[in-house]
Amino acid sequence: MNQRQIAAILIVSATILAIGSYVLIKGKDEQGPVHRAEVKQPEIETPKAPAWVNLGQDAKPDYRSSAKTAQNATPLPDKSIKQKKDKAIEFTEDEIVTFTFIESLSDFILYRFQPQTDKGIPATQLSAKALNMYYGRELDGFSVSGDDIRMSRKKVLNYAFTPVMIKQLYELYAPVLMAHLINTASTDERDYKVINNVERRTLTNEEIKMMLRLNARKLEQAANVFRAIANDPSITELTGKHLRSAKAVQRANIQLQNAISDEKDTSTPSQRLKQAIQQRERVKTNIISHLKKACQICNENELFYLAQWSYRRVLNNPKEKLEAFGATADILNDLTERFRAQADKL
Repeated sequence: MNQRQIAAILIVSATILAIGSYVLIKGKDEQGPVHRAEVKQPEIETPKAPAWVNLGQDAKPDYRSSAKTAQNATPLPDKSIKQKKDKAIEFTEDEIVTFTFIESLSDFILYRFQPQTDKGIPATQLSAKALNMYYGRELDGFSVSGDDIRMSRKKVLNYAFTPVMIKQLYELYAPVLMAHLINTASTDERDYKVINNVERRTLTNEEIKMMLRLNARKLEQAANVFRAIANDPSITELTGKHLRSAKAVQRANIQLQNAISDEKDTSTPSQRLKQAIQQRERVKTNIISHLKKACQICNENELFYLAQWSYRRVLNNPKEKLEAFGATADILNDLTERFRAQADKL
């Protein structure tokens, strides 16, 4: 090999070495500076098991808010009623309309339920007239003093039969009534008429469901009637007119009896009495026709009784008392839904 070839090989080798060194140095520079330091694990607090793991039933949950101050705290109620073995409804008893009223009302409903009539079907004798007559005599569950039943009844009505108080009492006692009614129906033995026999027992689950549905229908009918009275003042006005017509009948009858006693001509007093009776009956028919629009299947005597009762309530304070009838219709509609919902749950 001549000198010229040896020189060429040396030059090529030197070039290759120079390129390789540049690539190695360039690769290290692109990685940037490297900082080495000791790595420390973050401090983590050892988790603690909930109190109930170690304390079981003795553990007391902490219901305090994050603000450490009670906000809008509700005072503890001082009354309760057991609904089931592991549940209770707590409430504050009203001073005038007491819890005894709820117990009495539950008994009133159950005693008027018949599991089977002579036709083999269940029935209820619940009615507004029966309810009013019962509490009008007994005032069972109302805390009023005095021996005069009429004055005591007036005190209760003046206290309870207002739009505001009706709703307040209903909100207080509606859940209690539902719980107590179902509980007593299923656990307390009482006399029930079954076909032509009387059986002392509790109601079955199916009978309780039927009792609730039948009474829901009654409540719905009463709500419709009270709504009609609240929305149509002419109904109570007509009832006042009927009262005046009834007094006219009494006067005409007295005149006729006097004419008979005095052996005078009775044609004129007889005609007057006949006309007075016709007028009275026309007014009564008009009242019933107004209320029939609200409840076609309702008993006419029941409708007329409610019209007379409403007139006595409205007499001294028409505006507020008509609003009270509207509030009563509202709560009866809600109670109807509660009865039906409870029947569906059973």
